[in-house]
Amino acid sequence: MQTVRSSASGVFLFFSFWTAQVLFFWTGLVGLNGCGPAVEVSEQAQPLDALTRDPREEDAGADCWPGFRGWNVQGVAAEANPPVEFGPTTACRWKIELPGRGWSSPVVWKDRIFLTAALEEEKPIRLVVWCFHRADGRLLWQREAGIAGGPTHEKNGYASASAATDGQYVVVFFGSVGLLCYDMDGQPIWHTSFRLEHQWGVASSPVIHGDVVVQLCDVGDEASVGSSLVAVRKKDGRILWQTPRESYGSWSTPVLVDATGPDGQRRTEVLINGAGHASSDGRILAAYDLRDGQELWRVPGLTEWVAPSAVLGGGWVYSMCGRNGPIQAIQPGGQGDVSQSHLVWRRSHGGPYIPTGIFYRNRLYVVTEPGFLTCYNAGSGEEIWRMRLRDTFTASLTAAAGRIYAAAESGRVYVVAAGDAPRLLATNDLEDSPCLATPAIVGNDLLVRTRRFLYCFFSRTLPPPPSSSP
Repeated sequence: MQTVRSSASGVFLFFSFWTAQVLFFWTGLVGLNGCGPAVEVSEQAQPLDALTRDPREEDAGADCWPGFRGWNVQGVAAEANPPVEFGPTTACRWKIELPGRGWSSPVVWKDRIFLTAALEEEKPIRLVVWCFHRADGRLLWQREAGIAGGPTHEKNGYASASAATDGQYVVVFFGSVGLLCYDMDGQPIWHTSFRLEHQWGVASSPVIHGDVVVQLCDVGDEASVGSSLVAVRKKDGRILWQTPRESYGSWSTPVLVDATGPDGQRRTEVLINGAGHASSDGRILAAYDLRDGQELWRVPGLTEWVAPSAVLGGGWVYSMCGRNGPIQAIQPGGQGDVSQSHLVWRRSHGGPYIPTGIFYRNRLYVVTEPGFLTCYNAGSGEEIWRMRLRDTFTASLTAAAGRIYAAAESGRVYVVAAGDAPRLLATNDLEDSPCLATPAIVGNDLLVRTRRFLYCFFSRTLPPPPSSSP
């Protein structure tokens, strides 16, 4: 694996096809030899019983998917029942062709869908924000956000960060253009600029929490300076705090968790999974205080170039990182280096390079780029089963109605039963590739973005989406 890491100087391995091939060979070799990863467990680690219902499936907000991977970046849809079998001519409510290019995910607030793109057919490349009507895919408005600038990678582009909305504001992030905010009708509210460039492009999405918008701004390599975590005021974009990070190469989206600190006081922690650093001890999962941006705790031992976001479940934080890197469960609420005091369990290998896994019904599901989908007991880290999906994956996992949805680069979407037995329910070929964007699930709708189209698939078991529109 050291050989794979060193090749980053020549090719952008964050998105590399060859990385997938090396991982496939390495993982297959491990399986053949019967040599599994090292597993560390603490006294807190206890197996969890499988649930037939995830508590988050009963949360409010069933008609919304307000940011990347829905509520708080966790990928679990509330009160949803999307279709199992679907395609261009099956269970397709509508399909619209998208100009330009972008790998941001659909974001939904009731009857509206928000999406970003870069119109690469034009010179200079214009960055746009779209709002579509959920019932029929009709374009409600389009706004120009600026001109694309700086370097990026062919497989990333200039529109990989998803929008975020709270039903009043829509916030988007375009790297060096910065953060922009619109109202629900597309009227500009504010624009906060950042001097941020990344040699392979940006992908971290904004997150709205109460009156605050949080954005990760990591630069590209260890020779660069200027990485930071930023919080701005939602109503006007004023910077509340900006915490420098001795970091490079994290594309993860911030995740927020309420925890109790060592002093017994409740606090909101902002979790950033991944930080590149010249020292291996500097490659960390870090938590920051939402109030002032101060670092609260960290866990070293991650790999470089981290794209997956943190995962929450059962009161713990799950960190995973790529090139077959570690997967670990951490108890939040610590101070300083908590790698010994708050580690619940840790597996030395098995982590994904780009897709984020999912905690669902007391199980942790992880898909790797070469197509190994693994189910772990989230309480103990024990592997329950592994399934090979013969495809390549960049999009993150989502879940609803007892099912895991995994969109592959080929344009196929796999539907797998959640539970303690590996069971593939359906393989749905959209006949359009590549597909790198994470699907959105709202009610009985499944929204999938491919290179050319935005699809809305539906199940007839729930009422149709809202049809009201200005």
